[in-house]
Amino acid sequence: MRSSGKWLWRLVGLISLASFILLASGFVFALDPRQLAAEDTHRPVESKKPSDRAPAEGIQQIVALGDSLTRGVGDTSGLGYIGRVRQALEKKTGHTITLSNLAINGQESPSLVLQVSQEQVKRQLAASDLIFITIGGNDLFKQSGELVDIDVKKLTEAAERLTVNFEEIVKQIRSVNSQAIIIYASLYNPFGDTEAASDTIQPVLDWNSAASTIAARYPNVIVVPTYDLFVKKEQTYLYTDHFHPNTDGYARMAERILQALE
Repeated sequence: MRSSGKWLWRLVGLISLASFILLASGFVFALDPRQLAAEDTHRPVESKKPSDRAPAEGIQQIVALGDSLTRGVGDTSGLGYIGRVRQALEKKTGHTITLSNLAINGQESPSLVLQVSQEQVKRQLAASDLIFITIGGNDLFKQSGELVDIDVKKLTEAAERLTVNFEEIVKQIRSVNSQAIIIYASLYNPFGDTEAASDTIQPVLDWNSAASTIAARYPNVIVVPTYDLFVKKEQTYLYTDHFHPNTDGYARMAERILQALE
């Protein structure tokens, strides 16, 4: 009986001690709530410092492919968008950039597929840091700016062939160079302010969408939109042939591409 009493008093004592500790802890927490917080919860989260190295700084060699847009036809300065982008990158980086402009006036996508498979072209592509492509305008509009009746069926078939060829072009480039940035300047519609507008607007938009879908399947392939640069501004930014950009039109294209490279 006495033994039971001793255990009872001990139990009461332990309960009293626990109550005192709990009360004291509550008092301390009231004075400074941080005492119960995890040690590192109030340390500032260290954010990763963004890289100071812009992509342009690593560009030493440019290869340009495609058609007359890459050649700069219509630009009275002779620079085209390629020359302007090169100049801007050289100014930004402070070093000379080598340019190999392999574009061919009037070239269509089947011809470009063959060109990028040539050994000498593959060697240049393999050594490049930045690759520009314009292709598709001649595939879709072989009349090169002459306002003729548009054959919608042939236009659709041409777009389908262009889709297959464009992916083959990107695939071949990536097979010899997996790192270089590839810039594809998508199409604008030179006939947006003519009677051919209704037959040409949607095919151009559909092709640009298809090009973006293809580009998304490969690393470092950027489709730069140009459609909005010319729509309802054809008289201002197209050359006298009403097909190629003029000097100001190429300047706008170059500015858009430089934005994409930032």
